[in-house]
Amino acid sequence: MTDTKQRTRGRLQLILVLAVFFVPASIAWTLFFTGWTPTSTGNYGDLVQPPHQLQPVLVDGNGEPVPVSALRGKWTLLIQENGACGDECSARLSETRQIRLALAQRTDRTQRVLVLPEGSSGPDVSLLREHPDLRVYWRTGELLPDGAPGSVGERQVSVLDTRGYRMMHYPEPMQARGVLEDLKHLIRLSNIDLERLQGLSDDA
Repeated sequence: MTDTKQRTRGRLQLILVLAVFFVPASIAWTLFFTGWTPTSTGNYGDLVQPPHQLQPVLVDGNGEPVPVSALRGKWTLLIQENGACGDECSARLSETRQIRLALAQRTDRTQRVLVLPEGSSGPDVSLLREHPDLRVYWRTGELLPDGAPGSVGERQVSVLDTRGYRMMHYPEPMQARGVLEDLKHLIRLSNIDLERLQGLSDDA
């Protein structure tokens, strides 16, 4: 092979290597700055953009304030009801319990929180026995900040990340399978982030 052919082949290989790195980045930046978004996404719930914290309006059964920070540390299924916890509420608790159990070994990465309007009746004792992991709070005002996506004051389920930020919500009728798939995906992504951080610390 002549020197000219070797130089030509080397240049082509260099161009291909550069293209692998720079072409996808260029496309991503172009889409970002032009404001393009996909017509459909892989998630089942409605994505909250940007994620937001809940308003500090929660109290426990004794009327004691519950700080928003109490919801941090785990992925949270936040179940909001618009009245007393009756039959529909009971059914929703059973659905979310099955969602959590279906996570198997990742169950301990999640928690369930039921939020009821101030003055409304909570689950009865027999129902609470069926849901020993459930945390029940009451809201003394609007839980969602002004302009937040989702129906204020209506029944819905939301997903909070481990920082306590509301990032997805599921208006009625909620599809339990969709919530489960979204949670699996989110936890899997967070596992990848943890592994990357662990790798960085191991290299230090």
